[in-house]
Amino acid sequence: MTKKIIATVAQDFIVHTITRSLARGLQQEGHELHVITFKEEDKLKIKAYNSNINVHVFKQHYRWIPKNIRGMILAPILDKFIINMCGKKPDLVLSNLLPADRLLAYSRLNVYMVIHNTMSKEVVDLDLDLSKLAKIYTKKPIIGVSEGVMTDFTNLFSKFAIKKAHYIYNPMDFEMIETLGNKKTPLPDNYIVHVGKFTNQKRHDILIKAYHQSGVEEKLVLVGKGELEVKTQNLVKELGLDGRVIFAGFQPNPYHYIKHAKLMTLSSIYEGLPTVILESLILKTPVVSTDCESGPKEMLPQKNLTPVNDIEALACKIKDAVEHIDNYKCDLKKDFLLRNITKKYLELSK
Repeated sequence: MTKKIIATVAQDFIVHTITRSLARGLQQEGHELHVITFKEEDKLKIKAYNSNINVHVFKQHYRWIPKNIRGMILAPILDKFIINMCGKKPDLVLSNLLPADRLLAYSRLNVYMVIHNTMSKEVVDLDLDLSKLAKIYTKKPIIGVSEGVMTDFTNLFSKFAIKKAHYIYNPMDFEMIETLGNKKTPLPDNYIVHVGKFTNQKRHDILIKAYHQSGVEEKLVLVGKGELEVKTQNLVKELGLDGRVIFAGFQPNPYHYIKHAKLMTLSSIYEGLPTVILESLILKTPVVSTDCESGPKEMLPQKNLTPVNDIEALACKIKDAVEHIDNYKCDLKKDFLLRNITKKYLELSK
């Protein structure tokens, strides 16, 4: 077997948590992963979880360079950095999210851009310029983190000449998730949990209203931080839910919150492949989710899903799940096993 070297580049700690799983999968197969990040603090966090992962910080100060020429100027520098850190030209380079994508669009390495969300929804939600995005995302082949993400991407850029598009599910480190899920930490008794940033995408307002309407006795624990947290806290007060909705803040180990919850809920209006659903299924926690355009339906049966933006439907589903929890338990499909996902990435390496 020829040893493969794969590099992954990102400026987002959430993406790096997924990368840790890929590192384990590659190491188990005798291959090697190098993580390239732009922040020293991300390196420290990654190393804190697994000191055996190769992590390198690309410290080029580039924000003074106009975005429209940033990739052309820095791509050769980043390529050289990646080759030096890997010890040779890597067999595959994975680019994650726009800061990295803008640079690696001009790379001469074997680069695939990983799309983590339903991009058509992001274009609207974040008021992004499609023509400018096309100048980045038509230069390299694409990996969507779900079939829905890949389909959405190809439809969005249908009038542009795009490269090949694949979908590979996010790799998950079952062993790490189960170990961290068993950590002993004080938790509320009898609760429902939601894990995610307080952003418009996650629609905490829909969840809070549905929870209120459901009338269930279980408390609702919200794990995460974000720009809409204060607005969500105000809604909780308006509905008289003080003491019933718990704001747990950012948790470096959310897995024990998920494992010991009676139910995981997701109220997003769009997703790519919501990792929290995978984590919940690994930890044997039932899930109720909105049936947003990509992701949830590829992991959950229809009975666990509700229409997007439908408060009443979500409220009824939460109530029914709490009362008949065994009906909402389901197993993780084999497509999500780490060895199967690792194999697909290795097939793309040169």
